[in-house]
Amino acid sequence: MNQQIEERTLRLQTINKELESRGLKPLRKLGLSTEGEIEIVRIVEIYEHSRRFFTDVKLAVVFPGGAAGEFTVRFNANGGVSDGAVIVVLVNGKFALVKQWRLPLCHWTYEVPRGFGEKLDQAQIQGQLGTLKIGDLPLGTVARELGEEVFAGAVVASVTHLGNVAENSGTSAVVPGYFLVQLQVDQARLTARLSGSEDNLKVCLWSREEAMAQIGSKIADNHSIVALSLALRYIDSLPRP
Repeated sequence: MNQQIEERTLRLQTINKELESRGLKPLRKLGLSTEGEIEIVRIVEIYEHSRRFFTDVKLAVVFPGGAAGEFTVRFNANGGVSDGAVIVVLVNGKFALVKQWRLPLCHWTYEVPRGFGEKLDQAQIQGQLGTLKIGDLPLGTVARELGEEVFAGAVVASVTHLGNVAENSGTSAVVPGYFLVQLQVDQARLTARLSGSEDNLKVCLWSREEAMAQIGSKIADNHSIVALSLALRYIDSLPRP
């Protein structure tokens, strides 16, 4: 029994050493086929054709029941540091949605901000919901996505960690953090910066009713829908600026 444990420990360490050498997130466990899990045996091949964004790792596995096979897992290119952040931003009480051209869909979408920021291991957030230690403070992502028009001069009223949600549990080892950020901006300056028709704006500010009405219509990506759904659980209990 001890020999089996040692063998499995060494196997996991070997696989993780290879993943970490490429900046990828290590595996938590191998799985055990005799317990109904898909058990990882070794790395077969690593595909880095799009390594700036993601890396695909083909694994030799044993399926429940004992059949040998292969399973390819997609890793976030920044996974060794961060799986990124998805952020619901309330600007003066309104949801900030970013207009994006998405090449895979070949059309414009309206999304909550998301992306990658600096890793801050010791970051602590104080607020009504308690003290929360997090790995990824999303404010850099918020500033980049919303731009100077919104973020310049903004006061961060609160940051709430909503949880970590798997991007696609069937194919990916990517679990971004979800956050709710309150910003307060001088309303007169904000109105002047965002003046113009909605078609020409990068950032739109919608009321709760407007945002909810657009789910499944203008808001049609999983990240945004999950983020808004999580945020609605907390909005009414947020500290009022």
